[in-house]
Amino acid sequence: MNEKELGQALLKLDMSPAQAAPDPRELTRKILARDRRRVRRLTGLAALFWVLAVAGLGLLIWQYFKSLAPRLGAYVEGRREFQQDAAVWLLIGNASAGIILACIIALLLAAVCTVLLILASRRATLRQINANLVEICEQLKLLRQASPSQPPRPVETA
Repeated sequence: MNEKELGQALLKLDMSPAQAAPDPRELTRKILARDRRRVRRLTGLAALFWVLAVAGLGLLIWQYFKSLAPRLGAYVEGRREFQQDAAVWLLIGNASAGIILACIIALLLAAVCTVLLILASRRATLRQINANLVEICEQLKLLRQASPSQPPRPVETA
């Protein structure tokens, strides 16, 4: 159920006859379940993109120690000539640039998912608090109706 469907259901709640109206508690349960699913989904996506970013950086470090460091050592020792390895350097450079680009994209997506997760969890928490407050309010109304003979006691503040 999305926001538009929720709005339509709330409008129909006031306008429709009593028997055709959806149960507000059931509607609240559906909304809270949708919020839980959204928060779980965003949590998974954020974690996935953060892990991909860290894995990309690890791959970049591995590539340095596996490909670049031995070649640089061979050049320093005089065992290899740069002109012999120009094609390999081009390949390593292109691979490194691709890994860096993928890390930047993963970091961007991770940051966006994290912000969306914070906003969604905040919204879900507020909806859950509101649902609990409505339930408490209904219980208080029932308690007042059950014992109308007793006058309400004043609330003492410290």
